[in-house]
Amino acid sequence: MAKPIIMVVDDDKAVSDSIAELIESTGKYHAIAAYSAKEALRHLKKNKTMLGLGGNNIRLIFLDIKMPEMDGLELLQKIRKDFGEDVGISMLTAYEDEDKWDKATAAFVINYIKKPYKDEDVLATIEKYFAGREASMTLGVFEKHIERKEKTRPPESPYGKRIL
Repeated sequence: MAKPIIMVVDDDKAVSDSIAELIESTGKYHAIAAYSAKEALRHLKKNKTMLGLGGNNIRLIFLDIKMPEMDGLELLQKIRKDFGEDVGISMLTAYEDEDKWDKATAAFVINYIKKPYKDEDVLATIEKYFAGREASMTLGVFEKHIERKEKTRPPESPYGKRIL
């Protein structure tokens, strides 16, 4: 049986290559490094499964947000639109910006790892995902998304209307 394919998308070649090497070093997975959103889309199209059944041979993506031309959030939306939700996506970014976190977690990502990342966080994400826990991972991130939304919601007045 072929090893699952994991793609790392980051315009910082050193970061992308380093994570791809880490993944390959496990001996369990094949890693592809992509240095732009366009390159990532080419890899996804090339690895789309045949027979019109949907799906992709690339099973998991580590995705940076800040990239030239098309950022990671735009790429995330395009992947969800063109390739569905079969591909697990973990954000891997230096951004702690609430708006970007909100957009990423609303698109059903399995994890949101902040840079500088730790090798063990990347490997734990991979192990959990391929252990069949992607649904619980996605749900956990989405629940954090909802919790943050609730915390930032304006309070209600005694008359049932939001106080702005």
